[in-house]
Amino acid sequence: MKSTSDRLADTSELEKASDRLVYKLYQLTYEEVKIIDPEFELTEQEYTAIKTG
Repeated sequence: MKSTSDRLADTSELEKASDRLVYKLYQLTYEEVKIIDPEFELTEQEYTAIKTG
């Protein structure tokens, strides 16, 4: 069983990083990402610069 502190850990940054990688792996354009995630915080240049390989 996990401790209370494990369950309450802030994983938001890991979740955002995971989402970014999934978007890139599925080769979504920046415009498509903004439709899926309107609160996406990266600029188009930052998103384009993410490399998956």
